[in-house]
Amino acid sequence: MRRWTLTLGLLSLIACHGSSPTTPGPGPGPGPGPADNPWGVSNGAGFPSPLTSQAFELAAQAGIGFVRFAMGQGRVEPQPGVQNYAIWDAVISRAVALGLRPLVQIGWPPPWNSTAPPGAGEDAIFYPPKSESAWRDFVARTVARYPDVLYWEFWNEPDLLGAWRGTPAQYAYWLGVTARAVRGANPRAKVVLGGLALGGQRLDPNFLEDILGDPQYPAGPNFDVMNFHVYRPERMGPGMDYVRSTLARFGAGDKPIWVTETGYPSDPTEQWDPRYRGPEGQAQWLRDHLPYLRSLGAAKVFWFKLHDADNDSGIRTYGLLDSDGRPKPAYDAYRDLIRSIQ
Repeated sequence: MRRWTLTLGLLSLIACHGSSPTTPGPGPGPGPGPADNPWGVSNGAGFPSPLTSQAFELAAQAGIGFVRFAMGQGRVEPQPGVQNYAIWDAVISRAVALGLRPLVQIGWPPPWNSTAPPGAGEDAIFYPPKSESAWRDFVARTVARYPDVLYWEFWNEPDLLGAWRGTPAQYAYWLGVTARAVRGANPRAKVVLGGLALGGQRLDPNFLEDILGDPQYPAGPNFDVMNFHVYRPERMGPGMDYVRSTLARFGAGDKPIWVTETGYPSDPTEQWDPRYRGPEGQAQWLRDHLPYLRSLGAAKVFWFKLHDADNDSGIRTYGLLDSDGRPKPAYDAYRDLIRSIQ
């Protein structure tokens, strides 16, 4: 995650919405689209951006049902008692007005509510919260503010070294705190497990088993949707088998499984498969692998990401849109895929 500034495009979005930093949140709008739409898109670092409003509109036009993005406590409450929801009021209202269902990731406390050691600097947001009451109040207030948001994800890739700078047991504990706050604020809302990477430099290769089997705070009752990320095709089948069998072993086999990040770049310098080259290769990768994940049993599949960002080193060109907001062949492929299956 990166620090952010309000750009002209975002200020315009807020102005159109008419929200101030401290006014009550938007009431229920016309309502998002059908919850059974299986197709989503995730947003990357730097969200929201000047392209957000336009990109959301294009996502809705393609038939995409869900948009996933992160809302850190530090961006809402940079100081104790100082709250600013204006940017999120605008973003969520825009999504819902277009018929998109937000999946909002919550986490990343500010330094004043982080257990980070002195000198952690910007990395303080990756540590577990310090004050249970401050975290619980943030979650409950935020969930109550957005009644149209029915899916809340706690953290992102907490099994990765550096992404969650606590232990699996601490994640299980804070997942429980978060789940109680979400459900208390909106009984209709669902808790989504932070998307597991299941690869890379991992905090613990047995993270899922550890949180499900935690002797004090077993995770199973505290989330409604299982969630993992997969990019390499050879890991898709084994990843789904592992998740499904592990859930079943701990009595949680009835939970739906979402893949909230999968994707492939359009720039040949970032591409890893010689069979899929350039922008057309990205589009073909999407056609081949999104239906495959659904066939494996993924209840929902989210493409990463909505639009390119020149400052995302190594993942600049995974977007459906380019960095100017223009549709790439992958956008057309996603739109056509959705239409062909409806």
